[in-house]
Amino acid sequence: MRELDGSSPSKSTQSPVRRVEEVRGSNPLGSTVDICLICKTEDKYPLCRKCAKKPFLVERARQILASISDLDSLRKMYDSKYAEIKNLNTSSFWNSKLQESKLGKQDGMTKDRVKTAFGFLPRNAKRVLDIGAGNGFIEELLNRKNVKIFGNDISDVSIKNLKNRFRGQFRKESIYRMRYSKRFFDAIFALEVLEHVAPSKIFNSLKKIRKILRINGSLIISVPTNEGLEKMKNNPSGHTRTYTENLIRAELKIAGFKILKLKTLYAFKSFYGFKKISSKILRNRWKPNDIVVLAKIA
Repeated sequence: MRELDGSSPSKSTQSPVRRVEEVRGSNPLGSTVDICLICKTEDKYPLCRKCAKKPFLVERARQILASISDLDSLRKMYDSKYAEIKNLNTSSFWNSKLQESKLGKQDGMTKDRVKTAFGFLPRNAKRVLDIGAGNGFIEELLNRKNVKIFGNDISDVSIKNLKNRFRGQFRKESIYRMRYSKRFFDAIFALEVLEHVAPSKIFNSLKKIRKILRINGSLIISVPTNEGLEKMKNNPSGHTRTYTENLIRAELKIAGFKILKLKTLYAFKSFYGFKKISSKILRNRWKPNDIVVLAKIA
């Protein structure tokens, strides 16, 4: 696990401006040439109209902009005019998928993700919100602490199960329409949630989170990476994003958050504990499959 100041994980020592110029290219006269990041069409930076119609190419362009720290151009690419991965996230979609399940029965990475996120929770937190609570994995751990638990989800099945299993206040609502008082929560969890939010709505959603989080409160999130969504025949988990570490860093920075801690996880199907240790030594052997972040309002 790394303790961070919100800076880019890139090993490059070049300034963001220099990296942007290299990506854009330059002509013999020394001026910057604007080119599409994907197909290299001139005068179309960061994305040409043709590529802007393909959601996975749009996501790839966002990843590139985040990697070169061109945050001004990146922010503009969340306009609804850019193609988005089809959003399948409805109440009925999740009602059909969510069944009562306990953390102990999950795969190694899921257990590791939830326990890591719980470990990021400050000891003095009193009011905690879990956005997109789902099966209530984090609630299993929160239930042992002296905290007031709040949770929401768009699934009726989820809310019914949460109310039956845990003490706390749970209600059916989406991240887009949360109704809580300003600066109300000491900590907010959004585990495996942001990848379900349409790009055109991500900053409004983060703005809502920022509004209800206390100034010194903790935002604890996780997002999947390297899941190969573009190659899947369908979208079984209803994801609308393809995140990278650079991209989640950039989005949080634009939204006014500062990353304090970040941990990458790997989806090993067998020998999880052994491979987890091995991944710390053989850093380039596997690509991370999930990221857990602790952030605060900047």
